[in-house]
Amino acid sequence: MAFWNKHKPPKELRVIKTARDEESINNAARDGFKPLIKKVEPSNKIYSKYSIIQNQQTGEIKVIGDMRCREWDLRENNDFKIVIDWTNYYPYEFKSPFAAYLIPPDIKIGERVFIEDLIEDFVGAFWNQGDTWRLSGCEAIWTGSKLKIQYTPKMYCSRIIG
Repeated sequence: MAFWNKHKPPKELRVIKTARDEESINNAARDGFKPLIKKVEPSNKIYSKYSIIQNQQTGEIKVIGDMRCREWDLRENNDFKIVIDWTNYYPYEFKSPFAAYLIPPDIKIGERVFIEDLIEDFVGAFWNQGDTWRLSGCEAIWTGSKLKIQYTPKMYCSRIIG
């Protein structure tokens, strides 16, 4: 887990778990939890980048994520050529296209909780080279029908420079 995802719940907050497949959701429902079902929808604000350079003599490749490394490799070794220029992609993969927050039966309206595995994509960190990563956990408030996520970039988003 990256440093920007180490938000720990305050001791006084209840932790809300997330189930990410049909079997886990049904098991939790049988145990008395109310599954709050959500679509897993990747955000276009979350992405990483890569470039691939290839040694023209050996055929070997290097996958590069840091712009400085690629330029250094190309300067230092004329055998390498760019075969895929900088390309953005969504770097996360989830088991199913839906998930559920597992709401305890005794939760109170207005109760502040901590979601340890967010279904929604919120930016947890961004790098001045362009990459962004998703936040894993965040505080929320139970409204009686949904969890109102208390995301604020100032509190939950880290800036990486380098």
